[in-house]
Parts: sequence; structure tokens; C-alpha cells
Amino acid sequence: MRQPKPWYRKQTDSWYVQIGPKQHFLAKGKDGLKAAYAAYHRIMAENKPVEPDRLTTAKVCDLFLGWSEKHNSPETFDWHFSFLQEFCTAHGDKPAAAVIPHHLTTWLDAHPQWKAGRRHATYCVKRAFAWAVAQGLLAKNPFAGVKVGRTNRREHLITKADRDRIFAAVPDQAFRDFLTALQETGCRPSEVARVTAADVNLDTGVWVLAAHKTAKRTGRPRVVYLTPTMVDLSRRLMADWPEGPLFRTHKGKRPWQRNAIRCRFRRLREKLPDLGPVTSYLYRHAFTTDALVKGVGVAQVAELLGHTSTDMVMRHYAKLGAHVEHMRDAAARATGG
Repeated sequence: MRQPKPWYRKQTDSWYVQIGPKQHFLAKGKDGLKAAYAAYHRIMAENKPVEPDRLTTAKVCDLFLGWSEKHNSPETFDWHFSFLQEFCTAHGDKPAAAVIPHHLTTWLDAHPQWKAGRRHATYCVKRAFAWAVAQGLLAKNPFAGVKVGRTNRREHLITKADRDRIFAAVPDQAFRDFLTALQETGCRPSEVARVTAADVNLDTGVWVLAAHKTAKRTGRPRVVYLTPTMVDLSRRLMADWPEGPLFRTHKGKRPWQRNAIRCRFRRLREKLPDLGPVTSYLYRHAFTTDALVKGVGVAQVAELLGHTSTDMVMRHYAKLGAHVEHMRDAAARATGG
């Protein structure tokens, strides 16, 4: 039996799915496909798990996404959702017990545009099937032996001059504010996008973020220390948006989301092609490297970035090799020259 899929009804401008004799409303609006699929996965996950010999790949993904939405952050759920939806488009109707590593690798090869995305996609599929095994839905994970692969380090570095050019090329204040926050705090883009007025303490000059990437591992909030520029910016945005996220798209229509940020940087790369492969996350790398070049201690940099140790700073962020003059001076000091 084929897996039911969401479909759009023009007369009601709504998305539905037919499960047995019943139609389920999913979302309103023709542009609500993502919301429709999220509701669809919730509905499918609520149905009783089928017998293992009738369990499809799509059902495994539905059940896992239902669990992920309840137990992970919205960003992590969206990450799982985007890749698993793609995988189900290719192999969702196959029996879960019949898929093999070849199905995964050929699907990955069909998306040569994915760079780090290939690693993330592999992880998401492996995670869903490992969860199914842990839940007793499958006897074994067919993708257990597939290697996730190593993350390619972002060797590109954006200089202060590059950042000034980017800032000058941005026409709207909303995105300029977002870029300023990335540059002044070293935060992850997702952290900046989530900041609300309730997270800001202007008296002590900090953001205190309860929800962040390493919250489950560290068990403590992420403290972001604000420069005078960021104190002033936070105060202005708090006056504009006393409730909800501070950093919003043009005219305050909605908070900055991953896809909107990605689209803005794609347009910047088109407008300034000589800058190379600039992305939002490179601002975090530039913050780290600038701090180390200016003599801020590695332990202090790690604290500013929200890390619990200095290991991540040295392995993934510090690009001191790009600062030849600085490193030559360091070598001279090391040898007494």
C-alpha cells in the first residue's frame, strides 16, 4: 500500500492528507507546504506502529520526526525534517527492513551540491534508523556501517575590510543589525535569531540564553557578553520589540530564520563575487581569530564563544595562520629574536 501524501485543495486554500476513510486538515495557505508536512509527520507518528515486516522507510522517518519534535529544539527538528523528507521522496515506499547502504549512498550522490550537507544528511538518516532499533521497531540499522565523514574546515576568512564591504552592500537596517550582532558577539546565527528582550540584562551588559546548542550537555545557560555597541543596539531593539525576538527581517514581519539568512548571504555572494564563499557562520570564526590576534587568552575566547573547553577554539575556529605578520612576530618572540 502506498504511503499517503499531503495534497492541496484550491477551494479551501488548505492542505490535507487522506488516511483510510478520513481526511485530516494539515495547514492553511498554498505556501504552507512545510507546515503541512510537519503536521503530516505528527499525525503519522501518532498512529500505532505497524508490524516490522510492514514498516516502511517513510513510517520510520515519521515516527522518528514525531519523537524529534518533542525532544529536540525547533532548529534540530527542522534539520532532521529537511533531510528525512528528501530521503523519503526517494525511498519512502521501500520496506525499512529492505533498504541497504547503497540506497543511502546513491541518494547522497544525487545531490552533488551538498558539501557539509552530505555529512548532515548521512547523520540524520542513520539517526532515524538507530532510533527505530532502540525503540524495538527494527532488528538492526541497515546504515550502521555507513561513515558520516569528516567535517570540512571552513578555511575561508573574512577580514575587517571584507565585513565593511558587506555592511555597505546591505540596503536595510534590519540585516545590518543582524550582521552587527554576529560581528560584535561571536554568537552562532541561530543564537542571535532567538534573542528576546527577556534574555537581555542591560544593567550587567549580557544576554542570558537558556536555549542554545550545548544546553543539554552543559546544563547551564549561554552568557553573551555585550560590547557598548551591542548594549546600545539591544536597547534600541527592545524598545521596538518588547515581546518576541529582537532581530527581525525587514519591517519586522518575522524573525530571522535559517533559510532567510542563507538567501541573504547568497545574494551578497552574487553582489560581491570576489569575496569568495562568505557565510553567516564565518563571522564567528572571524570574531575568534580577531580576539586571539589581539591577545585575548584562549580560555577567555572559549568562554566568549560559549564553549566549556579550549579544544574547539584551537581545532575549528582559530585561523591565525592567515595572519602572517602576527605569526612571524609570535615566532620571533618564541625564539627570542
